[in-house]
Amino acid sequence: MIINKPYVLTDIKKTTPDVTTFTFKAQDNTSVDFVPGMFAMLTYQDKATGQKISRAFSMANSSPADSLQFFISMIGGQLTSKLAQAKIGDIYYISAPYGQFRFDINAGNKLLFLAGGTGLAPFYSMLKFIIDKGAAPDVMLLYSVKYPNDIIERDGLERMISQLGGRMVVTVTRAVPEDNYQGQTGHVDAAMIARYVPDVKERVSYICGPPAFVKALKDALVGIGVPEKEIRAEMWG
Repeated sequence: MIINKPYVLTDIKKTTPDVTTFTFKAQDNTSVDFVPGMFAMLTYQDKATGQKISRAFSMANSSPADSLQFFISMIGGQLTSKLAQAKIGDIYYISAPYGQFRFDINAGNKLLFLAGGTGLAPFYSMLKFIIDKGAAPDVMLLYSVKYPNDIIERDGLERMISQLGGRMVVTVTRAVPEDNYQGQTGHVDAAMIARYVPDVKERVSYICGPPAFVKALKDALVGIGVPEKEIRAEMWG
């Protein structure tokens, strides 16, 4: 049964110019058991008026957990405006888990993760979960960001990929000369997937990001012969 209950804000970390990582711990110390890829509803409740503002965010931590971690784009919306003023110790309400975008650790030993922006969150959760379970799949992550400094939780991400012996390619879509960026640029497409993942037809593919990103990559995968049953996708935006 999903219960909406109080969580204490325990950590605030600005991880990119636009994204902050928020960690909340259950006030009653109970754990949430979820499948990596699922999401939670995070709610701010105004003490004076009782007004509630809720938004959905993918969990970025492993499962089960009494703390939940979210990568949140600080876009100046109703909820993010409240979070921008939040302090350690503040109480928010969380109900979880929800969603059909679920990682199956037994589905295959070769995985392709395609992430766009804060769509990295479920993959961060999946990587942590894989490590916690002591599994050793062949993981390939293609991660699309706008600018070189938009890589979320870069140190933790690189550490986990290295620990698993996996591979990661970050592609920057809006690089400018003054960035002096030497890596891959451009949007992820069929050609880029074929270049970095020549065995893509042998992999279970997971996609998460904005709607246009997800649709384009589903079409790209199908177009290069990946069976639809081997593609799992979640849209955010």
